[in-house]
Amino acid sequence: MNGTTGRVLTTLGVLALACGAAAAADNPPRGQDLADLQQAVHRAGVGPATWHVTTVSSRPGDTRQRVEVVGDLADARRALERQFPGRTEVVRGHAGQDLVWQRGHDYALEAALQALDRTDFAVFDTGAAPDGRTTTVGVVGDLAAARAYLETHYPGRTNVHGNNEP
Repeated sequence: MNGTTGRVLTTLGVLALACGAAAAADNPPRGQDLADLQQAVHRAGVGPATWHVTTVSSRPGDTRQRVEVVGDLADARRALERQFPGRTEVVRGHAGQDLVWQRGHDYALEAALQALDRTDFAVFDTGAAPDGRTTTVGVVGDLAAARAYLETHYPGRTNVHGNNEP
């Protein structure tokens, strides 16, 4: 009788442990844990040569963070899955920013640049250049192709840099 009771208790203990782990996996991060996770994902996506995180978000109850990325999605998925297993969903993002009016900004040009949908490079940041006459354009991907394309389509209006350069 003791052997049977021991096996039943062991089985119940294993089931309770498994259910607890499953419940923990289904509970999305909240509050400070959510803020910390989103900041960690942002930091992971700053500086890689082939991709860049634009936004990290989730809706209440989501168990995964939606990570919008410009650049190489496959590379971003591999890197984020390695660092945050099962906690992120990588999707194609679009460069965006809060556009607060500043002298020297060419908002129409910035909107056109941010809307570019290219396979060889992606725009992740735009802004007024220090010279006040051009628009800085941060890109991920093929920097030479970006410079050639933008100089052809917007001659003398852009100052292109990669995401590892200021």
